[in-house]
Amino acid sequence: MQKMSNIYESAANTLGIFSSPCLTKVELRVACKGISDRDALSKPDPCVILKMQSHGQWFEVDRTEVIRTCINPIFSKLFTVDFYFEEVQRLRFEVHDISSNHNGLKDADFLGGMECTLGQVGVSLFSPPPRPPTSVSIDTKYIALIPPCPPY
Repeated sequence: MQKMSNIYESAANTLGIFSSPCLTKVELRVACKGISDRDALSKPDPCVILKMQSHGQWFEVDRTEVIRTCINPIFSKLFTVDFYFEEVQRLRFEVHDISSNHNGLKDADFLGGMECTLGQVGVSLFSPPPRPPTSVSIDTKYIALIPPCPPY
């Protein structure tokens, strides 16, 4: 059995996504702006979870670090995903408040989220789409494409 080099490869195998001769790696960095504070006594400790949809089910791909007491975090964690041409890849970004006294997501507060396709993220590099009314935004200045699809 082959060892997985990262959580995305493991998720891809679980989801049944197979290698394509024409794909590119995409790096996404997430920033949030104006996160609503659900706790009156303290600012949120946000963490963003990236999920992908396959066969009608959402699966966690990766998550950012937790940034303590911040309503406008810029996460340093890069999400690296495979972009398969001519495939619709649905993404969900969820923001959770991970307080120090919580054990994982079960007890964390859901603060907001957004859904889009990986193709929409790529298009936004050239013309930013209107932002939905949500507390999560993908800042396109943090998106990088790395190596392009090899020729046939």
